[in-house]
Amino acid sequence: MSSYRWLLMDADNTLFDFNAAEEYAITRTLVHYGLSPAAGVKACYKGANAAVWAAFEKGLISQEALRVKRFELFLEAQKIEGDPKAWNNFYMDAMASCSTLLPGAESLCRNLSRRYILCLTTNGSTLSQRRRLEASPLARFFEDRVFISEEMGCHKPERAYFDKVLSALEVNPRQRTQALVIGDSLSSDILGAFNARLDSVWLRWPSSKPGPIKATYEVENLAQLSQLLNADRLVPIRP
Repeated sequence: MSSYRWLLMDADNTLFDFNAAEEYAITRTLVHYGLSPAAGVKACYKGANAAVWAAFEKGLISQEALRVKRFELFLEAQKIEGDPKAWNNFYMDAMASCSTLLPGAESLCRNLSRRYILCLTTNGSTLSQRRRLEASPLARFFEDRVFISEEMGCHKPERAYFDKVLSALEVNPRQRTQALVIGDSLSSDILGAFNARLDSVWLRWPSSKPGPIKATYEVENLAQLSQLLNADRLVPIRP
């Protein structure tokens, strides 16, 4: 049998289709403000968003500040007059209303919940993550074990984030080896697991690039993740 008991699962691009939600939200926002949702315009926003999230993970900007900063950068690049805070508020509301799951996510969670304690660990905002989770069929698998960085005062990849999660779960120091971090981001999930001295599974999508931090296990889709976690003895799956 697996020696793991708690699965600390990321939300976006691990269970939820973040790319679909982002596409929906930025398209609605651009149309609302009278802009054409052309591919180049959306790519400009996504580039600004990726840059500020990378800064956030390094502790260079707060989560509250990044939301406004990404639209400041976008409006600047597009030479548009506007209130970045208002743009962000509209965008966040649109994002929260899109709870599209990755194919197989619901059946994966249903299956794993019979064997493990599932916990959602995310750097997303309270507004979007709680509304998306509640509107999805996944809420029943996580119950009150939902850990959102905005509510915790720390974030992945900080060790403090995972320490707080394990403390809330009443995992004692000897049980830490029974917690497994699962996520798609090397710089957030896998580095966070490394910092907290926890085992990890990297969900390595085709567009993912390898880095210096290595996960305990690697899978390239949710089917492989299910195969790994339902094995009597877990062994590394390397794509």
